[in-house]
Amino acid sequence: MLRELKIENLAIIDKLDLEFDDGFIVLTGETGAGKSIILSGINLLIGEKATIDMIRTGEKSLSAQGVFEISDEQREEILTSFGIDAEDNEVIVRRTLDTKGRGKVYVNGVRVSLTNLKQIMGTLVDIVGQHSHQMLLNKHNHIRLLDKFLGEKGRDLLAKISILYTKHKDISSKIEEIEKNRNDAIEKKEFYEFQLAELEKVNPKSGEDDSLEEEYKRLFNAGKIKEKIQNSILCLRDGEINAVHLLYNSRKNIESLAKYGDEFTELLDKMDKIYYELEDCVDIMQTLGEDIDIDGKRLQEVVERIDVLNKLKIKYGATIDGILEFKESIAQKIKLLEEDSFDLQNLIKEKKEVEEEYFKIAKELRELRKKKAIGIEKSLKDELKFLKMADAKVHILIEDTKEIGIKGMDLVEIFISTNLGQELKPLAKIASGGEVSRIMLALKVIFSRVDNIPILIFDEIDTGVGGETVRKIADKLREIGEHAQVVSITHSPAIAARAHQQFFIEKLTKNNTTSTTVKKLDHKGRIEEIARMLAGENITEAVFEHAQELLEE
Repeated sequence: MLRELKIENLAIIDKLDLEFDDGFIVLTGETGAGKSIILSGINLLIGEKATIDMIRTGEKSLSAQGVFEISDEQREEILTSFGIDAEDNEVIVRRTLDTKGRGKVYVNGVRVSLTNLKQIMGTLVDIVGQHSHQMLLNKHNHIRLLDKFLGEKGRDLLAKISILYTKHKDISSKIEEIEKNRNDAIEKKEFYEFQLAELEKVNPKSGEDDSLEEEYKRLFNAGKIKEKIQNSILCLRDGEINAVHLLYNSRKNIESLAKYGDEFTELLDKMDKIYYELEDCVDIMQTLGEDIDIDGKRLQEVVERIDVLNKLKIKYGATIDGILEFKESIAQKIKLLEEDSFDLQNLIKEKKEVEEEYFKIAKELRELRKKKAIGIEKSLKDELKFLKMADAKVHILIEDTKEIGIKGMDLVEIFISTNLGQELKPLAKIASGGEVSRIMLALKVIFSRVDNIPILIFDEIDTGVGGETVRKIADKLREIGEHAQVVSITHSPAIAARAHQQFFIEKLTKNNTTSTTVKKLDHKGRIEEIARMLAGENITEAVFEHAQELLEE
C-alpha cells in the first residue's frame, strides 16, 4: 500500500504531503488544478521518464518520495534480491532531478538504477491510463495477460518451453554454422587443395629458416673462415715462431727451477694447464677447418630454399610457424567436409528430438490456455454486463502459428463485439473511449485476482461514460478496493462518492505565482466537493442533499 506521498517543486506543485488509507481513494478538483501532476509524481517513483522541464519554475531541483507498505512475500522476492533491507516491511522510494538533468534514485537509502526501480515497483503499482489502454489494445500483449491465469501448471509448462526453445535455437545455430562452413569449404575446396599441395611440396619445418640463415652465413664466408683458422693454427703451433713452442720452452725453464721453491711448482702447474688448453684449441681449430668446405653447390641450394620459404611467408604467414598454422587450418577445412557430415547428422537428430518434445509441451500449453480462456471469456462478459455492456461478446482467439517461440506456438488475441448483431472484431478496433475504459476496468477486475499488485491507480477511468454506467464503474472500483488499494483521478461525483478517502486538489495564485494545494476532505468537505462536481458554482440545497445521498449509498 502507498502510505505517504511527498512531492516538491514538480510543475506547479510547491510542496505536497499526503497520507493514504487502505481501500478506494479518489483525487478530485477542477480541470487543470494539478491532479495529473500528482500522478506524474507517482510515475517518478515507479521509474518513468523524468525531464528538467518538470522542475517548478525558479527552482533548482525536484523530488518525489513515497512510503510503501509491502508483504513478507514481496520483501523476500523483490528487495532481498537487490540487497535492500526492509524493516517493518516498509519501502521508502526517493527520486530527485536537478536542472542539469542529474537524477538519483534511492530505495530504503540504497541507491539503485532506474531499471532496478522499475523492476521493484512493477510488482507494487499498476497505473491504468492511456499507456495501459495502448498496452491492452496491442495484441502482442494478450498472450501475457492470458498466461497470468495458467497457475503453477502453466508456469511449469512455460519454463519447459523456454528451456526447449533455447536448446532448439542453440542447435539450429550450430547446424547453420556447420552448413555455412561446409558450403564455404565446398566452394573453396579446389583452391584449398592447391594451397595444401604447394605447402606439402615445400614441407617447411619449424625453425628451418633460422637454421638455413646460419648455414648460409657459414657457406658464404667459408673461405674467409678457413683462412682465419689456418692463420690461427700457424700462430699457435705450426709456424717457425709459435705460441705452443715458446710456451713449451718457457715451461722447461721453470721446471728446472721447481726445486728452489713451491712458488715455482705452482707456476709450473698453471703453465701446464695453459699448454694443454692451447693444444686443445689447436685440435678444435683443425677439426673446424676440416669441417668447413667451400661448397658452392650447397650454397646455391640454401639460397634457393630460403627464397622458397620467403615466398611462402609472403603468401601464407610472416613466420614458418604461421605458415604451418595456415597449413593446418586448410587441412582442417578440407577434413571438415567429411567430419562435419557426421556431426551434422547427430545435430539434426538431436534437433528433431527437441522439436518433438517441444511440440508435445506446446500442445499441452495450448490446451491449458484454451481451457483458461473459456473461463476468462465468461468472467469478462459478466463484468461487462455489470458495466452496462450487456450485449458484449468476448472471444479469446488462440491460433497455432506453426513457429517455435519462447512462449510456445500460439497467437493470442482478444476479440470483442460491444453491440447486438455486431461481428467480433479485434480489441484494437474498438473506437469508443468509454468502451475501452470499461473493458480495461473489467480486465483489471479479473486480473487483479492473479496479479497480486497491491496498488492500482486509475487515471480518469470514467472518460467517455456517464449515467448509470458511471455508477457501475464506481461500484467496481470500490469492489477492487476491498482487496487492493485503488487510487482514482476522477471528475465523476458518482465515483468520488463511493471512495473510502477523498482528496481535493486546488490551484491557487498568489503574488503572481501559481501553485497546487491538496487537502484531505472530511465528511462535510466531501459533501461540498461532490456538490461542486454535480453543479459547479450553482450549488443549491437540493444539490447538497443529493451529494449527501450519494455518499450514504
